[in-house]
Amino acid sequence: MEFAERAVARFREIFGAEAEVEILEAGRDFVKAKFGGNMCYTCGTYDYFEDFAYMLGDEAGEEWAVSGYEQLDSGEYVVEFRPKRLVERATRHIKIVLDGLSLDLKV
Repeated sequence: MEFAERAVARFREIFGAEAEVEILEAGRDFVKAKFGGNMCYTCGTYDYFEDFAYMLGDEAGEEWAVSGYEQLDSGEYVVEFRPKRLVERATRHIKIVLDGLSLDLKV
């Protein structure tokens, strides 16, 4: 979808030095994107997702939101966005690995 590609271009202009985004799938009512880069190692990672949702909304002509995300073993994130009117509650992925033990929850 053209609106998603325009949002990617805006995102790269602003955050390209620390965050990478790639559209994996896009339709009229959803966008799935992969996020990577240095932002994966910071506590403000979710803020990048929200910033991208804001840009999607600007380009699509209606407010968009994060509907869910999952962290990959590589440290990257796959994030799904939808128009805000379709999102009741975002699904969050919590992954903690400490001393070889893993906690992997979706809430």
